[in-house]
Amino acid sequence: MPFIQVSVPFALSPDVKAKLVRDVVDRTHEAVGSDPAIINVVIHELSAANISVGGKVHDEPS
Repeated sequence: MPFIQVSVPFALSPDVKAKLVRDVVDRTHEAVGSDPAIINVVIHELSAANISVGGKVHDEPS
């Protein structure tokens, strides 16, 4: 059973979240053939302040 995690640095509206889940399930089904009923999707909505890119925290001076 595929277990897919999606992390985004912001909150998603319920409509966008639902579309994202449907699209991920559809593409996963197409790619690997899994039954959509057993494809799990978890969305992590992260605060930008909790994300580091290149060792710098969001909004940290260069």
